[in-house]
Amino acid sequence: MDASIHSTISDLFCGTARRYGNRIALIEGDKQLSYRDLADHSAQVAHQFAAHGIKAGDHVGVALRHSISSFTSMLAIWMLNAVAVPIDFRIRPSEREKLAEEFDLAVIVQDGPAVNVDYRVIAWNRDFETEVAQQPITPPDGYCGYAHPATISLTSGTTGRPIGFVQSHKALVLRMMGYSQECAYPVNGRAFMTFPLSFSASRNHTLGQLLRGNTIYFHPPTFGAKEIAKRLIELKITFAFVVPAMIQDLLELAGDRETPMFPDLQLLYTGGAGMLPEQKIAAQKRLSSGFLHCFSSSLSGTVSTLVGEDVLTHPDTEGRVLGSVRVQIVDADGNELPDNQVGMVRCRSQTSAETVYKEASRATGDRIVDGWGYTGDLGRIDSDGFLTLVGRSADVILRSGINIYPAEIEVAISSIDGVASCAAVGFPDPALGEDIAVFIVADRALTEDFVLARAQVALPAGKRPSRVVFLDELPRNANGKVLTKDLRETLTAAT
Repeated sequence: MDASIHSTISDLFCGTARRYGNRIALIEGDKQLSYRDLADHSAQVAHQFAAHGIKAGDHVGVALRHSISSFTSMLAIWMLNAVAVPIDFRIRPSEREKLAEEFDLAVIVQDGPAVNVDYRVIAWNRDFETEVAQQPITPPDGYCGYAHPATISLTSGTTGRPIGFVQSHKALVLRMMGYSQECAYPVNGRAFMTFPLSFSASRNHTLGQLLRGNTIYFHPPTFGAKEIAKRLIELKITFAFVVPAMIQDLLELAGDRETPMFPDLQLLYTGGAGMLPEQKIAAQKRLSSGFLHCFSSSLSGTVSTLVGEDVLTHPDTEGRVLGSVRVQIVDADGNELPDNQVGMVRCRSQTSAETVYKEASRATGDRIVDGWGYTGDLGRIDSDGFLTLVGRSADVILRSGINIYPAEIEVAISSIDGVASCAAVGFPDPALGEDIAVFIVADRALTEDFVLARAQVALPAGKRPSRVVFLDELPRNANGKVLTKDLRETLTAAT
């Protein structure tokens, strides 16, 4: 007889259903589910999945447009002790086919049938929903002697093929509970999610909000700043997760105001990409006094947060490292560096991913080495525990044998009048090894000569760009991170 206890996240939601009962849990368009409805409906979906052959340990892709369907699918998968692999519903069938092979997916749950592809599908359509409605509401027993992982969380794949971080149920629950340590996480409030649950931050915040009895409003990722602002005000939202690019759009909408645009918003949580210091200060002043910027990754969970008075005193940092995370700045040999020296960021905590699926890794990006998670970032930590990032290890510019960090250049160029946003990248140079180019989105007419002249003042010799390229917008992934690989390819194509 096995005397140990094996629990999955679905057990939590059986508990929240009992505690919060008829309180509304999820709202999406005209559809809403109470906490009891959520548990019952997920159990029905689990029985229907089992009828389709899903069993304990199976890897199940979830690529659904609607967030309520996505969430109930994940709970159903966990009830069966299977492994959820969330997939962005917007990717093409041919890419889904590659993911099915790379991550050993038994099936992908998606909105419609697949044509001319080599992977198994469960189509979430009216027929499927009719069959689900006929299933019992008692959760199935997925016990098989131990709990399989909760998820394989996929990276955005901006530097190559996606990598899958394997997360246990315990680590995922600790991430959910960890939000209460980061800040004053609202309780019994109204949360607003604009990103699909295929994104780990959106998924984790949804889980965390439900654990606290909050009501979550899901809205399409196509919503613009005006629509989002309107809903935040009308619904008296207390928590919202948005990416930095949306923060900038909301700031433009807010204009030059002296009071926060969203007085009911207790926590405006953002992360996934960098922000300029002046943008952080403006967001706290003009959007929400509860503005928070975090540094986190699918590998590590949240590492640091910038919130409260720290936004005004340390806006050029990623905030204080959390007490629940051990972070080191190390050199190429793994030796820890003194305070304020730049090196590779590595961390570990109870919320970290346990493994990288099939031990796939990158030489300079997300990876696990000797029990440490390397995020692929370069940074430094000061004596007060504030973390500053200076770039990605893959993006460091090696000019005349000297390491130059893109963030230094970007901050300086962004201070030039007329520069709305910018990105610095290196490109091959026969004499220097690499030279520096900056890509600029301008909000008024600028010339290359003007920018280069200002750079002479703003930057020291050796860190000044030699090329300026103007764009209507910077290429970004769905999280708002600039796709530097695309920028380099633009330079290569032009030569």
